[in-house]
Amino acid sequence: MARHLITGVAGFVGSHLAKRLIKAGDEVFGIDNLVCGFSANIADLMEDPKFHFRNADIRDDLCCDNIHDNIDFVWHFAARGEVYWCRDNPEEALSVNVNGTLNILNKAKKLRAKHFFFADTSAEYDSFTDPDYFPTTEWMAPNTITPMGYYPITKMCASQFVRSFGKKNDFGTTLFRYTNIYGPSMNLNRDIPPVVGAFTNALFNGETPTIYGDGSKRRDFLHIDDLTEFHTTVLAVRGRRDGSETYNAGFGKNYSILEVYHKVHKECAKIKSGKVPSLIDYKDDQPDEAQVTLANIKKAEEDLGWVPKISFDEGVKKTVQSLWEMRNDN
Repeated sequence: MARHLITGVAGFVGSHLAKRLIKAGDEVFGIDNLVCGFSANIADLMEDPKFHFRNADIRDDLCCDNIHDNIDFVWHFAARGEVYWCRDNPEEALSVNVNGTLNILNKAKKLRAKHFFFADTSAEYDSFTDPDYFPTTEWMAPNTITPMGYYPITKMCASQFVRSFGKKNDFGTTLFRYTNIYGPSMNLNRDIPPVVGAFTNALFNGETPTIYGDGSKRRDFLHIDDLTEFHTTVLAVRGRRDGSETYNAGFGKNYSILEVYHKVHKECAKIKSGKVPSLIDYKDDQPDEAQVTLANIKKAEEDLGWVPKISFDEGVKKTVQSLWEMRNDN
């Protein structure tokens, strides 16, 4: 039985991983201040003796006190990841994403962790606009062109601390650059929710969905089940190794936002017998957002033997159905 520390455990990504690890027989110590995470995401874990939860901020010096003498693996997911929020609150974004990461790195050292897994972001490639740059590889950022947005800059800074800290303190580090992760329990309470969930909620509510820009922006989408499989594969391959590696975590195919809308609309219309709005509310594009995301995932395929399995059409169908069932259960 391994012991894991997961920050952001009540979030979308952290809660899915916690459940998978506990199902495998491991013990999970979770931290979340419930600003971006939700207690509902971990409600089914709270009575499990292998799960231990602490409501704490990752910047708090006491956030990991009395957790355990030894932790095998640290998974650092906690962050402020909203591009627009970080743009409007750069000092707080720096505090959470960089200072918070440094605090957890120090706790990992104190807890004698063997390996530190860090949620970086594909937004580090955000300023590429030339199609010749895509699909993006792990070696293409940072550079003089990208990143430029405040959110990916904080993540880039944190990732460099992770690499350096691990090397100086003799534990392995693995960094993940996620593309757009979607699926059940994604955070739909954000001012601008993830697009698949935002479209689904609007259509089920009989509201006109919003598209920022003209709908031509393209995104690489990865279903949460594929991502959780990716995490457990990385754990098996990298968990006992030293050194540092970075992996893109995406599907390797992208779709325009308008294409996403039509796929979601089709699935919502099936469930509601065609009784969904057919118009789109176009608004001004959001600044600091990438025009294209498209991950080169060959490194993950070759090093880890991991390949995503859930097509976007299948993933949208599963997500829309799940969100409909959740509405009717409440």
